[in-house]
Amino acid sequence: MRVCSLIRPLAAARVAVVLALALGAGGCRGPQTSAAPEPTPLHARGVAEPSGLCASVSELRSWGVLDEAGAIVATSRGRCLGPVEHPADGRLWHLVAQLQPVDAERSSWELHTWIDDAGQPRHAEFRTPEVVTRMTWTPSGLLVRRLGDELALGPESAALWPTPNHGLFVREVMLRLGVGLGADGVARHLGWIPEGDRAVTLELRVRAGGSGGLAEDGAGTVLALEADRPELAEPALAQLGLSSVMAGERLLYRPLDPSQDALAPFLPRVPKPRYRPPAELERVPVEVAPERSGEPVLVGELVAPRDVEGPLPGVVFLSGAGPQDRHGIVPDSPVDMGSHAIHDALARAGFAVLRVDDRGVGESGIGDNPTPGFDELVDDGRRALATLAAHPRVDPSRVLIVGHGEGALRASIVAGERGRKRSKAKLRGLIVLAAPGRNLRELIYDEIRASMVGRRDAEIRAVLQRARSVHDAALSGGDLPASSVGARQWMIEAFAEDPLARLGAVRAPILAIQGGKDFQVSAERDFGPVRALVEARGAPGSAALLFPELDYLLAHEPGVSTPGHYADLRRGVDEALLEALVEWARARVDA
Repeated sequence: MRVCSLIRPLAAARVAVVLALALGAGGCRGPQTSAAPEPTPLHARGVAEPSGLCASVSELRSWGVLDEAGAIVATSRGRCLGPVEHPADGRLWHLVAQLQPVDAERSSWELHTWIDDAGQPRHAEFRTPEVVTRMTWTPSGLLVRRLGDELALGPESAALWPTPNHGLFVREVMLRLGVGLGADGVARHLGWIPEGDRAVTLELRVRAGGSGGLAEDGAGTVLALEADRPELAEPALAQLGLSSVMAGERLLYRPLDPSQDALAPFLPRVPKPRYRPPAELERVPVEVAPERSGEPVLVGELVAPRDVEGPLPGVVFLSGAGPQDRHGIVPDSPVDMGSHAIHDALARAGFAVLRVDDRGVGESGIGDNPTPGFDELVDDGRRALATLAAHPRVDPSRVLIVGHGEGALRASIVAGERGRKRSKAKLRGLIVLAAPGRNLRELIYDEIRASMVGRRDAEIRAVLQRARSVHDAALSGGDLPASSVGARQWMIEAFAEDPLARLGAVRAPILAIQGGKDFQVSAERDFGPVRALVEARGAPGSAALLFPELDYLLAHEPGVSTPGHYADLRRGVDEALLEALVEWARARVDA
């Protein structure tokens, strides 16, 4: 196959990832030098209506994405799924495009676009395994929503189309519909790249040529258009599709046989976090047995370096508030607390780490009390510590406890107890992550305020007043809303705790770690007092570390932390934090 000139990356003000498409069997066509009359300009021929477009692309359109050696590394594809009835916008046409790496079960991104009968996008969803970006076209322009944040792009954004990297199907649809095509034959494609949150412009001069047509920009970019029906002497723009993509002598994309391809299983509207166990670690199933009637069996695993002789220093991890599985994933939500990153980092450093599913989560039982109080959760921590110390892979004389959030308070209670008769553990250190430094009731009110930043003051006051009324009723034995009845015992017991007093009772060295952008546990009102206590009264080796750019999940937060950002699976526990934590832990057990 011969090749034509191709699209080169344009300046940042234009398009970031551009396409260069060669002609098909008709060969490469440069500027016309023949005296023969020009064919009818493509822009003067018919463009597609959405209904006709969907009839022509109801079957899959596929292109192979090639590496430098010419091997296919991914498939770019798309098709029209047909009309749907939208409750507000009436009939819309549903288009889907995907980019799927070779040997991957699912696509790396998936774009759903719903266009109206005029060929204008009305709604779109850009889905990846980590995050979903939603786009809505309003009278005021394009509104982009992601992770609870909104970005209004203004009236000039009304003509934007979502154009992800390698989205050949989207470009083909825009050309067939004549998007931005003027009487001068110039198509101005205004795109929104969801991977980078930026608008781009691609200007193409559309003309007839070869077996179909060409679209050129002023820099020599050529998109080759081939007819779906080769027998047509002068096919309309509506009947043309994109062909191969070239970069100089290099083939970037080539068409694939649609009968040999299929849409990958759709990515979910809500991404689902998944733990991927490292190959160098082994996981040994563990059960934390009940010690009293009615207590549940807690099920988890001991994660340790593979093929390393023991006994190893041990770590027990106590999770924060709310249900979590042994890896820190919140059930039926897109939230990954990131705990597994801490466990695995410690295991790689030579520790045996016990992690368990919370009560009623995963394989753990619920017990006789489906709404346990705070004290019962503390006792779960005691049982887990005893189980860790008794495990044959663990050296009970070298044990650490790690707790996060509310789990840091529970860890402080367990670590501060004298003469733990139920455990053989000799505690070498306590690590508290985002530890409360004041009564949990006051912390909850500040958390509410921080999570409602930007809302009306009256709305914030109303939510705070409802929370105070629920807490007052719980402590006084009054009536509670149905949604809060099960939390009564937890509130009675947790609100009676003094976190600083509990931390002050710990005789082992303490490492306190806090994120500066945490809106749940304050760097000033919580970590300030915790740091003062640790530095003044902590055992030798104690330390307090503040990471200014991290949030409650101990992940880097580029802006302002909000509850919606917790669902951003593109982030993970900060590597510098993991390094500091592991170094401190090793120093405690190697001393």
